[in-house]
This record gives sequence, C-alpha cells and structure tokens, in this order.
Amino acid sequence: MSEHAMEEPAVKLPDGVHKIRVPLAGSPLGWVNSYIIRGDDGYVLVDCGWDTPDALAGLRRGLAELGLRLADLRTLVVTHNHPDHYGLAGRLLQFARCGIVMHRLDAIHIESRYANISALEAEMEEWLRVHGVPREELRSFVKASEAILDRVNIAMPDQEVSGGERIAAGLMEWEVVWTPGHSAGHICLYERTRRLFMSGDHILNPITPNVGLHAESMGNPLADYLSSLRQVRDYDVELVLPAHGNEFRGFRERIDDLLAHHEERFNEVRQALADGPKTAYEVAARMRWHAEGRWEELPTFQRRMATTEALAHLELLHSRGELRRLTENGTVRYALASG
Repeated sequence: MSEHAMEEPAVKLPDGVHKIRVPLAGSPLGWVNSYIIRGDDGYVLVDCGWDTPDALAGLRRGLAELGLRLADLRTLVVTHNHPDHYGLAGRLLQFARCGIVMHRLDAIHIESRYANISALEAEMEEWLRVHGVPREELRSFVKASEAILDRVNIAMPDQEVSGGERIAAGLMEWEVVWTPGHSAGHICLYERTRRLFMSGDHILNPITPNVGLHAESMGNPLADYLSSLRQVRDYDVELVLPAHGNEFRGFRERIDDLLAHHEERFNEVRQALADGPKTAYEVAARMRWHAEGRWEELPTFQRRMATTEALAHLELLHSRGELRRLTENGTVRYALASG
C-alpha cells in the first residue's frame, strides 16, 4: 500500500453504524476499522483485527463504550482473509456465538495460508526465485510474514458467499459485493437506501491497496482489481467506510484517482524496461514506493510486497500484448514488445 491523496477528517456515521479502531501494534497502518451494525437480535461486526491481546482489548473497549459485550455479536463478516481483518475470528468464538461470513475464494486458502504453511512457503520460495529475487534474499523474503501469521486464530466460515447475498441488520440491508483484486475473495458491503459502502481494503484513502501476483493468486489479480473498481463506480454512494483511515465522501473521484494511480504505475514499468529485459524484482527496485531511502533499505516484507505488485503490473501489460515474457535458465524476464 502506498500514499496517494490526502486523508479527510472523520465523518459522523449514520444511526445504527459504529466504528471501533482495533489497534495493530507494530503495523504502519496503526489500526483496522471494525464496524458494528445494530441488528434486531444482536450485532453484526465487519472485520475484527488480528489475534493479539491488545487487539482483543481494543475491541472489548470499543464495544463497552457502546454498552455492548462480545456476547452481543451475532455475525462476523470478513471482507477478506488477511490477518488484520480475520486473525481474531477464532478467538471471538470463545466469547460470542457468532456466525462467520466470508467469500468462498478466500475460505479455500485458510488452511494452506495459516495451518499448513510449509508447502506454501516452498512454493513461494520457488515463485520468488523464478521472478528474480536473489538467492541470498530468498529465505528472508519467504519468512518475512511469519510473525504476522502467528496473529491468526483460525475459524472456518459458517456461510460462504459469492456476491449478491443480502445481510439484514435492523432497518438496514447490506448487499455483498464481490470485488476481487486485493484478495481473490475480497468483498464489500453496500447499503443502497442509505448510500453507504463498506469498502474493506478495496477502496482506501489516502493509501492505495496492495494488489500483488503471488504463488496462490488466481488469474490476473490486477485486471480483476481494475475491473472491480469500474464495476462499482456507478453505485450511488454518499459515504465510504473503509477498513483503514477515515470515512470519506467522493466515491467516484477516489475510484478515478486509483485508476489513474495504476496508469502511473504502468508508465513506471515501461520506463524500467526501456533499457532492456528485467525480472519483476529488478523492475520493482526501479519503481517508486513512497518511502524514504534506497530499495535496499526498505524492510524485507515491503520489498516482497513491492515485487509481487510489480509482477501484477507486468503480467497485466503482458496480457495486453505490450510486453514479452522471456524465460531463460529458470528465470522469467519481461521486455517491451516493441523492443
């Protein structure tokens, strides 16, 4: 994720919807926004944070300020299966009788990503090697996310959705909108009458969601992401409720900003390849990641995310016929088709 635009001041939420900032200690994001929706027989929680004592305490504290307890939760909607949105799910089941809702394409990766990770790590190591990560950095790239994986307490969903389902909560009815890209099964929630859009990590402000191509990716994630943005652009939305940062207005304008941002990224990729073929790792090292210092000084996890994000842009340009994919000695490089 990278900075792109200015953050707006907080906006008052409509009656029946509350926000709890669940802390993410050690993360540059600071917190994840968990939304509470009042229902007739309990409350709906959208995203829950990761499994750490301070995250659980923060969620409890936020609920207490609303006069609620964990036991009042009846449904947990997970916008996607990343640790900061899903990790606390299993812990919550110790205190609340809540059903878990998640898209089926994110549900199928829970065990491989969080329970039996050795096979995924081996696949990821080979994937990163093929795309140019130097041998001396491979293990550190693969292991860079292990500390975060420890913050996941697994729980399988009770309801797997595909998009189009309705979640009733009091006087509100939220439509599940499948928005693949940031993850294969990312979902948003749209309340048409009140013109509210819970965007998860699909639409953020001022940061841009990371969209990477990695060992578990399905198809072309960046193509899916751009298509998902265009799919929802015509929705009638007054207020966006994102998973990070403050609520904001200007839904269509922000989507246009995100689309323009990726056009800028495509230009960076073309410029990186202007003097000859390169691996995804080499292209990423030439791109701008809105961070101070040289590429080598970025934290390992950020360099891994940057490499997979650069690869997502390369593959989309390749699918459009702008790039050639060259494989030699087990390494993949990309070149301008006109070069």
